[in-house]
Amino acid sequence: MKSNRLFHTLTMLMLAVLLLGGCGRKEAPQISSADIKPEIVNMVYKAEIALVHMNFSLQGNPAGVGYQIDRTVEDPYCKCPGFWRRYQDQTPSPKLLEKPINKMITLTTKDQEYLFRIRAYDIDGNIGPWSKTMRAKYHDPLGD
Repeated sequence: MKSNRLFHTLTMLMLAVLLLGGCGRKEAPQISSADIKPEIVNMVYKAEIALVHMNFSLQGNPAGVGYQIDRTVEDPYCKCPGFWRRYQDQTPSPKLLEKPINKMITLTTKDQEYLFRIRAYDIDGNIGPWSKTMRAKYHDPLGD
């Protein structure tokens, strides 16, 4: 009988601790810059012999904006993009905001066409839309 009463008391005590410890605000965190979406503007893309040139600017949260570049190859069967992998992740910084950015990527594999895409994201974790898919292939200038 005593053990039954002890069990009941401990159960009520644990329940009280759980209820009192769970007090507070119960909602998802609010992001302060939700109305300012990060985006890539003035995007100019050019594929040359062994280089991909990307010129663009970033807009968004004044606290910091960064960008992500993904790369893949085309699936030979469905002629669609394969699994996208992160090629570069530039962390958000206020210094990148509305400044012209010139990104050059070297292509080293002959006869391989790569697909690239880029998007902006801010310091609060808001992400912008992906750019259009950009295609680039290494071309040997000497024809070897």
